[in-house]
Amino acid sequence: MSLLSVENVTKGFNERVLLRGVSLNIGEGERVGLLGPNGCGKTTLLRILAGVEPFDSGTRTLRRDVRLGYLEQEPALDLTRTAREIVSSGMAGRDQVLAQLERAHEALAHASGDELERLLARQSRLESELERLGGHDVEHRVESVIHALGLENPDAPCGPMSGGERRRVALARLLVSAPDLLLLDEPTNHLDALVTDWLEDWFLETRTPLLMVTHDRYFLDRVVDRIVELDRGELYESPGGYGEYLEARAARLESEKSRESARQLLVRRETVWMRRGAPARTTKAKARIKRYEDLVDSAPIALGGELELEIPSGPRLGTRVIETRRLTKRYGERVVIPPLDLEIGPSTRLGVVGPNGAGKTTLLKMILGELEPDGGTIERGETVRFARIEQLRGELDPQSTVIEEIAGKSDVVKVGERTVRVEGFLERFLFPGPMKFARIAQLSGGERNRILLAKLLCAGGNVLVLDEPTNDLDLTTLRALEEALLAFPGAAIVVSHDRWFLDRVATHILYLDGHGGARLHVGDLSSLLEKLGAERASAAKAAAPAPKPSQPNAPTSERANKPKRITPWQQKELDELPDKIAAAERELGELDARLAEPSLYTGPKAELERVKARRAEVEAQNLALYARWEELESLGS
Repeated sequence: MSLLSVENVTKGFNERVLLRGVSLNIGEGERVGLLGPNGCGKTTLLRILAGVEPFDSGTRTLRRDVRLGYLEQEPALDLTRTAREIVSSGMAGRDQVLAQLERAHEALAHASGDELERLLARQSRLESELERLGGHDVEHRVESVIHALGLENPDAPCGPMSGGERRRVALARLLVSAPDLLLLDEPTNHLDALVTDWLEDWFLETRTPLLMVTHDRYFLDRVVDRIVELDRGELYESPGGYGEYLEARAARLESEKSRESARQLLVRRETVWMRRGAPARTTKAKARIKRYEDLVDSAPIALGGELELEIPSGPRLGTRVIETRRLTKRYGERVVIPPLDLEIGPSTRLGVVGPNGAGKTTLLKMILGELEPDGGTIERGETVRFARIEQLRGELDPQSTVIEEIAGKSDVVKVGERTVRVEGFLERFLFPGPMKFARIAQLSGGERNRILLAKLLCAGGNVLVLDEPTNDLDLTTLRALEEALLAFPGAAIVVSHDRWFLDRVATHILYLDGHGGARLHVGDLSSLLEKLGAERASAAKAAAPAPKPSQPNAPTSERANKPKRITPWQQKELDELPDKIAAAERELGELDARLAEPSLYTGPKAELERVKARRAEVEAQNLALYARWEELESLGS
C-alpha cells in the first residue's frame, strides 16, 4: 500500500528544468536510495515529497494516517535551546497522550457497564499510542540516541555548535520521534564510521520505510532495497543495492547510446532525401517530412560529462617520507594525540578515522608543520613536498570566479610537466561555458570541491594531505578521485568518514578514539570496524554476563540477516591471492633449498643472515596472505 507518491511532477527554475514529469511511489516497508549528480534536483525532489517545496505541475499524495519525518541538509533549530531539549522535543504529542491516559484512569474508578467498556477500549488505544511515542521510559531512549550519535555535550545550547553537530541534533530528534516514513537528505554527512555503522543497524532493526539521498555506498548497499536515479530530469529505477544499480545504469546508458546511434543514422539518411528537394504535395511525402522533423526534435539531452582525474606525481620522493616518535598533543587536561609512533613510506596511503573532535585535523596540522606538538618528534624527508585539501575549504575566495581561482590572471595552468589552457582544463572538471565565470560564493559544496581537486592537480606535490576530500562529492566524482589516488605514485594521508572510499584507497588505517587512544591497523577500514565491533561485544558480554530482555526501540545488529557484501575490488584482490600465495610458496622453497646448501655456512656470514631474514620475511608475508584470503572468502561466502 502506498504511503507517499508523486505523479507527473515537473519543476523548473528560470529556464532550467529539473524534473520532467517524474513519478515515484514509496510503499510500506520500502527503503529507497535517491542518486544523481550534484545539482540535478535530488534535494528539490525530496523537498517536494516532504511538502515544503511547491512544484509546477503534477500531484503529490500522502496517506492520511502517515507521520512524515524529514531531515534537511541544513535543519532549522532553536539555537537558544540545548541539544537534549531539542532531541526530547521529538516526542511531540507524548505529554498530551499522558494527560489523556491520566484522565482515563481517573474516570475508570467511577465507571461501570457500557461506560467501563468504552473507557477500557480508550485506555488500550492510548497505551498503544504512548508505546509508539516511546513508552513511559523515554529518557532512556533519548539518552541512548544522544550517546550513539556522539553528541558530547547535550546540555550545551546549539548556537555555538558547528553545522555538523546541529545536523546530528536534528537527526537524533528525528529518530526518537519514530515517524512512519523518513525522508533523509545526506543522513551520514559529518558522522564518523562507527556512528554510521550504528545508524545502519538502527534502520535495519526498526524497518522504518524511507527515501534517502546519500553518497555513502556501503550505507546504500546494506540499507536500501531499491535505488532511483535522477538523470537529466527523469527517474530510473533499479532493484537492490549499489552494486546492482551500477550494473543497471551501465546497461541503460549502453542501450541509450545504441538508440542514439540508430537515430543519428536515420537522420543522416533522411537529411539527404530532404536536401534533394523533398516533394510536399502528397500525403505520403508530408508524413515523411513530419517524421524527419520529429526525428530531429527527439535528440536526447546530452549526458553530463564524466570527470577524469590524473594526479601528477610531483618531484621524486625518497625512501624517507614522514616518521613520528612519541608524538603527543593535548588541550588543557584533555589528551588529543597520545604518544604516537607512525611511519609513512613512499607508497603509503594512510586513512585517519575517528569521532568528530578526536584530533584528526590536529594531527594533519602537526604533520604539515602548522602546529607544534607538545612532545615527541616529527621527521620529514628532504624531498617531501605537500599538496593539500582543507576540511573547511578556507583557501577558496568566495568573491573570485572559477577561472580566477584556478589560474589567476593567466590563461594557462601547469599540471605536472604540462602547460594547458585553463578553459580546457576546467571543462575536464565539468565547468562548461558560463560556469567558468561564476563566483565561488554561488557554487554548491560539490562544485567547490571540484575546484579544490583542480587546484590539487596544479599543486604538484608528492605527499597528499586531504582533510575530508569526499564531502559533498557525487558518486561519479568520488569514483574518479579513488582511481586517481590508486594510480598516484606518492604517499597520501586522508581524513575521511567514507568507508567505501577508504576501503578502496587506504593501505593503513589510524583510528583516534576521541578519548586519548590511537590504534594503527594494516588493512582496510571494514576489517578494522569488524575487529572493533567484536571487541565491544566481548567487553559488553564480560560486563553484563546475565542476559537481559532487549529494548524494543534499541537497534541491534542485523548482520546475520543482511551481511556486508564483498566489494568488486575485494573480489579482484581475492582472485589474485592464489597466485600471490603460490609465488610466496615458491620463494620459500627456494630459500629453504638455499639454507640446505653447506656452502652457505662456509661463506660470508652477511649472506647467511640475509637469506635467513628474507626467509622470515616471506614466511610472515605468506601467513598474512593466507589470513587475508580467509577473511575475503568469508565475505564472499
